[in-house]
Amino acid sequence: MVGINILRTQVRSFTTTSVNQKVGCAMVKPIHHKVRINKRALSPRFPELKIPSFDIKSPKFKPFVTFNDRVQDHWRNTLQNDLLLINYKHDQQEIEGIKRRKWDMSSPYHLNRPLRKPRGQIVPSPTIRVRTEKNIPRFESVTINCWVKEAKLEPNLAISAALQLQQITGCKPSPIFAKTNVPNWKIRPGMKMGAKIKINGSDASQFLSTLTEIVLPRIRDFEGVSNRSGDRYGQITFGLKPEHVKFFPEIESNQDSWVKTFGMDITLHTSAQIDPEARILLSGLGIPFTGSEKIIKLLQDAENGIFKYE
Repeated sequence: MVGINILRTQVRSFTTTSVNQKVGCAMVKPIHHKVRINKRALSPRFPELKIPSFDIKSPKFKPFVTFNDRVQDHWRNTLQNDLLLINYKHDQQEIEGIKRRKWDMSSPYHLNRPLRKPRGQIVPSPTIRVRTEKNIPRFESVTINCWVKEAKLEPNLAISAALQLQQITGCKPSPIFAKTNVPNWKIRPGMKMGAKIKINGSDASQFLSTLTEIVLPRIRDFEGVSNRSGDRYGQITFGLKPEHVKFFPEIESNQDSWVKTFGMDITLHTSAQIDPEARILLSGLGIPFTGSEKIIKLLQDAENGIFKYE
C-alpha cells in the first residue's frame, strides 16, 4: 500500500479532472445558450417592440401591396376555373419525357462518365404531369431582349437601348455583350451590343396590360402571335419592330427624347407544361394568336405526346 501511494504521488497530473475522475467539458449546452432574448423587448419603456411586425402599429411594419394587380385578379377570379375545365381530361396519365441515357458498362471508362444525350435530341424533355387544381397554368414573368446591330459601329446605341427598356419597364436592365469573334461583321468578344431585362410580379403584369391594351391594338399590320412561337414547354416568344415600340405611352409621351427606337424580342414565361396550354392562358389575358382554330387540335396532339407545328 505504501508503494502504491508513492507511485501515485510521482505521476504528474496536468489537470485536476483526471485525478477527480470528472469530465473535462459539459456534453450538453446550457439552456440559456439556446434561447435568444431581445432585452429591448423586455423593457417597459418600449411597448411597441412587443407588437408583431405584420401589425400596422409596429415600427417594423412594411407595406407590400400598394395597388391592385388586375392581371392576377383576372386569372384568380375568371381564368383559373376555365383553364382547369379546358385542360382537364378523364383517365389522365403522366407522359414520361425523353431523359438522358445510361451507359451499358461495357468498358471500365463508363464508370464515371456523364450520361449520354437523349435519343433524337440534345436537351432532355420534362415529364408532363396530370392536370389537377395544383398545377393550373399561370402567368409568371417577362423577358425582354433588345439586340442592336448598329452598336458595333456606334457603341452609344447600346446605352440608348438600355435606357429604352428602363423607360418602358421601370426596372434596371443588364447589358448584352458579344461572345464570338466575327471579323467580317466587325464583332469582337466583349463589345456591348444591347440590353436585356427580366421582370416579374406587378411590373410584369403592368407591362402585359400596356402591351395588350395599348400597343398591340394600335399596330395596323399585326395579325397576331404565330402558333409556331414557343419552345414546346410553355414559353411564348414574339418580336416588336422599332416603329411599334413608339406606341408605348412611356415613349410616345416624349418623342423628342426618343428620335431612334429599337426593336425587341418579348418572351412570356408561364407555368404551363406545353405550348397549347400557354396559348390558351395568354389568349385569356389578351394576347391574340393566328389560327386560333388549331389550338384545340394541338392540345389533343400534346395529350398523346405528339409535338407538331403545322
